Amino acid sequence: MKVNSRVRLQFRIQSGVFLLLFIGLLVALAWLSNRYPITIDMSANQRNSLSQESQRLVESIELPLEVTLFVSPINQSKPLLETLFERYQQRQPNISFQSLNPDLYPDLLRTHDIRYDGEVLLEYQGRSEKVSQVSEANVTSAIQRLLRQGERWLVFLEGHGERHPYREANHDYSLLATELASKGYSIENLNLVQTSSIPDNTDVLILASPKVPMLPGEIEILREFLERGGNLLWLADPEQASDGLELLEDQLPIEFLPGIIVDPNSQLMGLDRVDFALVGEYPRHPITQNLSSLSLFPQAQALEFSGDELWQLQVFLQSDESSWNETGELRGEIFKGDDEDENSGPLNIGLTLTRSLQGDDGELFEQRAAIVGDADFVSNRYLGNGSNLEIGLNLVNWLSHDDKLIAINPRPAPDTRLELSQPALLTIALIFLLALPLGLLASGLRIWLKRRKR
Repeated sequence: MKVNSRVRLQFRIQSGVFLLLFIGLLVALAWLSNRYPITIDMSANQRNSLSQESQRLVESIELPLEVTLFVSPINQSKPLLETLFERYQQRQPNISFQSLNPDLYPDLLRTHDIRYDGEVLLEYQGRSEKVSQVSEANVTSAIQRLLRQGERWLVFLEGHGERHPYREANHDYSLLATELASKGYSIENLNLVQTSSIPDNTDVLILASPKVPMLPGEIEILREFLERGGNLLWLADPEQASDGLELLEDQLPIEFLPGIIVDPNSQLMGLDRVDFALVGEYPRHPITQNLSSLSLFPQAQALEFSGDELWQLQVFLQSDESSWNETGELRGEIFKGDDEDENSGPLNIGLTLTRSLQGDDGELFEQRAAIVGDADFVSNRYLGNGSNLEIGLNLVNWLSHDDKLIAINPRPAPDTRLELSQPALLTIALIFLLALPLGLLASGLRIWLKRRKR
């Protein structure tokens, strides 16, 4: 091909067009990356990005949420704190974030009682929350409290040997109560002997396995609470006093099967007893929709729905197919089906009941009740096993109609600390302190000798 001035001009035009298109592509990519950023977090448990729980929570924010970080320029944690809130802002445009030097805003410090460098103020619909120890878990919990519409009152019945929300015994609920309080719930005890009714502002009434029979008058108060649409969480176990509670069972169409659920799979998991039911697969339900780990139910009792057109039933906890309700003594060899009252699994451990009622203002509302055939799984002793805590929190959130807050429990990263054995430390030291320097020195000498021979 003969190259003349015309061909050269065509090459230059083609090169110019290519250069313009290439620059345009780079500009377009830069604009797209700025408007639609994509990040990939490859750290364990994705600690450099918001957890799935936090993302679900911030996506439910419908109104502006203002975040103010009071941090001085000399605070070494300032970049990390600002990066954390930028992640929240990226997930939800309704979140506005500003970082202020506390030395320049003494009036704001006094108004909001800001005492520490690095403290955070969150404001939403006239309510505010402060976070002193800033972490994703604490910030997400604060946002969760702000999203609750008004106060949420949890009332624990007492006076019959029920599990107590403030005592620290193994069978009590102080750890669960602490978690619920951190989520914005107010917790109170109520003795029905000392009152003629259950307060109207009770969001969830909790009956936690009474050991002493309830009086007929107390049962009647419970029946009135249910008739007017109150939400109930009934945590039962085989040791609860059944006298009087049969009247409550008439109000709620359920039956407790005799005996204790026996699960042979518990021995496969290293437990030395068979009266612990393991649940690894969960029926479809808002309470358990995001659970992925096992939960443990010690000495659980099976439930059955006796049938009622007014109530809608859903099962959310169920034992394994290999389980059964053992009605005999749990000693020696135990066999399935040696009693006519024994039923093969899967058996219902947790049920929810819902129905529509009409309020005094004529508006329809949904009443919710949940019955679990085990009061131990959220006790201080067993709360930390598997998904027990998440189920307990999700139960209360669902019963109080805070469905969008279910399963918002951020988890810390597991790889923030590196632990190496002595052989590993010695190997690393030999490589970086001896082998690598000697290798570089040998390579340099070899190159120097080659050049010297030329």
